Amino acid sequence: MKRIFTFLLVMAAVAVNAQSIKLFYGETPMNNNDTVFVPVDGHSDQTDAFFGYQNLTGSALEFRVKKEVIFHGDEADFSFCIGECYTGNLSMVLNLDANEVVSSTDGMGLHTIYMGPAEPALVKYTFFRTDNESDAVSFYIGYSTGTSVRESDVMKVLRAYPNPAVSSVNIDFVAPEHNAFLVIKNLTGKEVYRTAVSNVGRKQISVSSFSPGVYLYGIEADGRMMCTKKLLVK
Repeated sequence: MKRIFTFLLVMAAVAVNAQSIKLFYGETPMNNNDTVFVPVDGHSDQTDAFFGYQNLTGSALEFRVKKEVIFHGDEADFSFCIGECYTGNLSMVLNLDANEVVSSTDGMGLHTIYMGPAEPALVKYTFFRTDNESDAVSFYIGYSTGTSVRESDVMKVLRAYPNPAVSSVNIDFVAPEHNAFLVIKNLTGKEVYRTAVSNVGRKQISVSSFSPGVYLYGIEADGRMMCTKKLLVK
């Protein structure tokens, strides 16, 4: 009886966390919260990316698309089209038939648009059901300027929040494509966290094992710290 009860709990959890919509970058399937890197060179007026999606259920559903600009340059502008084009952050209600697939080249595929100078930016897009907003799938577009990342870009983008942090912290970053790391040290210089990073993105880091106090976090490239900022852990 105990095994049956445990099995039902597991199945219930799977049902709650199941995603009704699958996303594709071109023809490549994406996982929830994947990051797609799109280069910007400053020579084009507009930088485009295209995405497809699929209804994984056996019944029709209604959904909307939400845009969230995490960080951007001073003159950057973001919009998206999915059937219609939007300069705001939320699409109208859209429909998907049972098991319907919309390709990235279809007129109803998601078309994202970046207009502005060659500066790093991070934008999040979320597809969610209108009858159950927790049934959602998201991805990030990291607009990358390539390997020539300036220290001024790192300083501008690097941000930790919440700060002070209690159990976890999100850190936004921009970094060179190769030999770059996000590093956290305490005030004695002892390293407490290190992970390889590249381009543009966000890392969520657990700080529950950190001792309360002040830490320094930053981007290390080719063995040299490009930028450091303070993080307070309570």
